[in-house]
Parts: sequence; structure tokens; C-alpha cells
Amino acid sequence: MKFYAVDDLLAGAINAGNTRVRVRVSFDEGGLGEFAAIPERDVLELTVTSLKEKTGGTITSGTLVLDNARASYCPRLATSLVPGMAVEIAYTTGADIPFVKRFRLFVDDRGFQQTATGAATRVCVVGLVDVSDSLKKTDRENDWTSEAVFAHSLVCDKEKPASSLVHRIASRAGLTVNDIDCSFVGAYLPFVKLTRSVWAELSELAAVYGAHLECALEKPLVFVSSADEAQFVFDQTNVTHIRQYELFDQYRNTVRLRWTRYREFTDVELWRYADTPIAYTATLAPTFPFSVDGEKRAIEHAGYEAPFTVRTDDGKTLAAVYSENVDTAETFAARLVTNGPALTVRAYDATARRDRATIRLSAEADTVLVSATIRGDAIAGEANFSQYVRDDAEVALRGTVAVNVSSPYLSESETDGVPLYAAYAARLLAKLKRPRKGFFLKTNRGVFHARVGAAVRLKLADGIESERAEIVQMELRYKKTEAFVASFFLEEE
Repeated sequence: MKFYAVDDLLAGAINAGNTRVRVRVSFDEGGLGEFAAIPERDVLELTVTSLKEKTGGTITSGTLVLDNARASYCPRLATSLVPGMAVEIAYTTGADIPFVKRFRLFVDDRGFQQTATGAATRVCVVGLVDVSDSLKKTDRENDWTSEAVFAHSLVCDKEKPASSLVHRIASRAGLTVNDIDCSFVGAYLPFVKLTRSVWAELSELAAVYGAHLECALEKPLVFVSSADEAQFVFDQTNVTHIRQYELFDQYRNTVRLRWTRYREFTDVELWRYADTPIAYTATLAPTFPFSVDGEKRAIEHAGYEAPFTVRTDDGKTLAAVYSENVDTAETFAARLVTNGPALTVRAYDATARRDRATIRLSAEADTVLVSATIRGDAIAGEANFSQYVRDDAEVALRGTVAVNVSSPYLSESETDGVPLYAAYAARLLAKLKRPRKGFFLKTNRGVFHARVGAAVRLKLADGIESERAEIVQMELRYKKTEAFVASFFLEEE
């Protein structure tokens, strides 16, 4: 991940640090993507915070305080000032250097909040959020009663969005191909069933594949994988406050993966009728008597379901979660084998649900069913599939300190001959077992082009140094009457 690009003139002014940081706030009052800047003098305070959540995604929020002495930001007078309005934020330093756009946020559900203090002070406080705020609400706002099931997907492929899991998940929130900037991630996942919000699903996907997930300025959704050089050096010339600490709370020497492993099967038997009562032949073959005037079997009543299963080569029976190329009604009827008059297929549907068929048979005369089967292609789940990896030397030294991971996004695709789930476990262990440091620092320099996920270097006195540390949280605080402050939490990678 890289810092946002700034031209040489602005970069020089930032490094010099002898001019005041300025901020420009623009409103899209018409909702057409046409931003108009409000007077710079009206911006009393602006605090913007970006942070990487533990679940994997990066979110941004802010608080804007405006001078409202002239009621310029009263929503009763300006009806376009409403929750959800887009707000663009740009920064510069000095008097004659162009602003660089940095954030595109949205007014939160509280809207433009009017505040009065005493007889003279009138301000308007505006909470700002990014697109992730709406993506987190999809599990309660959208119709998730219909299952979100995706089969035969790559993790991310902008050239083939119809089979790209990132694009398919994002589409649940109305995002299109043009709304997404992403890297190619070719890991293959046979089956995924969404159970959480769009943001929660994408965050976990990003965590497993080491991608940076953010609702950024350039696109509503960014999902990129990169390992860029350190973008900035923090040293004694630009840091005003530094704190170093150990990240021992993140230490783990054992990684335990456990998940449902989905396997694909082609042209297999998905179901075979075996309901009681059963009449066995002299060779102990099961048969199933049907009587016209006697008691009816369950399959002769409406609503009978035939759940699909798959039997593996090693004798396991797995429940199918997804099927395709399943026998048609005509094929199913042709497969029926009876000892006596034929049975009539009154109903047959293997398309309404992917894991079962609905069937109804009827007997026009007493007969015996010998065989009724359904065949097709299927994806079946093997629960509690696991992968354990540990550092024996660390375990001997400190005892077992484990992290347990369960994710639907662990892939069996191989890279360099190693399944990706195994590579993920090894990568996670290598990071968590290593002694790492964290840092908190402040600077008055206009490092507003920094972004969470980017790497920086530290070279300060008293041995506070790091060749590579990742920004995991940053806060840009502008006040009209005070110096600009940029604060960062960093973690060694």
C-alpha cells in the first residue's frame, strides 16, 4: 500500500514544515458528484480517523465543526444539507500550493447538528462516515432471507466479475464493477454461503488473503494486495512525540485452522430411495411395496423431500450443499425400476433448492419399487477439516499459546505446491511468533497523504528504530486556531 501521490512542490513544503496546514471541505449538495467548496473560514475543526479493524478492513470516520453564526449550515434553511450527502476533503500547506484530495466521506445519520453556547457561539457539528458504514448495515437493511450462495468462484478477478467473489459479495450492496478497484487473487473456492454483512464478509476475505480493504477516495471499494517499499521516514526532525511498546499481546506460537472443506463431485448418485417399510428379496436386495388401496408412503404425498448426499471413495457420506446438472423429470422417471406396473411421477423439482429435490410418486396399481435414484454434479461439505501448525521451540519455551481460526474462505488452491490454507497458517504463525514492537507518534507536519496499510521507517534517538512498520491507525486533526497534528499507531510487520 502506498501513500497518496503529491507533487514535488507540496512534498517539499510538507518536509520543510514551516507553513500552516490548510483544509478544504466541499459538499455535493445536489447528489450529482458536483462538489462545491464551502468558505475555508467556516471550518473551525476537522478530525479524520482511519483505522484497520481486527477483522481485516480499514474504516474512516470524521467530525467536522463549522462556524454557523450566519445559520449557513442550518438544514431547516438549506434542505440539501441532509444525512448521506457526500463530503470531499482536501489538504495543502502554505498559501499558493494546490490542494490534494484525500477523503470522500458521507454525512452520518445524525445529520447537521446545530449547537449553541451562550448568546454568541453558534456551530454546526457534522459526523462523517465512509461507505463501510452502509456495507455494515446490509445484514439488516437488505433482503437476506434469500440465500446468498456462490459456487465456483475465484477470490478476486476484475476481468471476470461474474465469478469473482469480491464482486459477487459487493453486488449484494449494489456496488458494480466500476465501483471496485482490486488486485487479481486466483485462489479458487468451490462454495461460499454468506451469513453476515457485506463488510464483515469482505473483511474476512481480506484478512485471509492479506489484502488491503478500504472504501477510499478513488473508488467506493478497494481490495488490493501489494508489498510496497517504506513510504516515509519518521525521525527527530519531524516527530514531536513517540512511544514504543511491545506487541506481546499478539504473540502466538500455534495456529489451529478448522473449517468446512467443500469438495466437488461430477456425475454421482445424489439420492436413492430407501424409506421403510422394506421388503427384501431372496438375495437380500431391498424393495419397496406400493399399494393402491393400502397405506400410502410419504413419497406419495405432496412436499416429500429428497436430500442430496455424496459418498466419497473412502466411505464417508457427505451432505451436498449445492448441485447442478441434476437429472430432469424425464430422466428421473426413466431411471425408475419397478417389479410390476410402473409408478407415475406426479411432481419432481430439483431446481428450487440446490441441496435437495421434491418428489411425488403415485401407484395406479399394486407394484414394487426396486430402484429410484437421482444423479448429478454436487458440492459437498466435510465439516471440521483442520490444519495445525506450531513452532516447537517456542512451545517448549513458553507453552502453547494458540490462535484458533475458522473461515469459509480457506482455499485448497496451491502455490509453489502448497495449499493456500497451509501457506496462510504458516504466514500467520511467522508473524505472530516473532517479537514485534508497536509505536505511537505525533507530528505537526502535514503527512495527510499517508494511509493505513502503508509501510514507513522509524529512525529516532534512544534506539527507537524500525526498518518497516505498518500504519494501522491514523488521525488527522485540524483546528483553525491551533497547529495541525497527525497521529499514528504503527506495528512492525
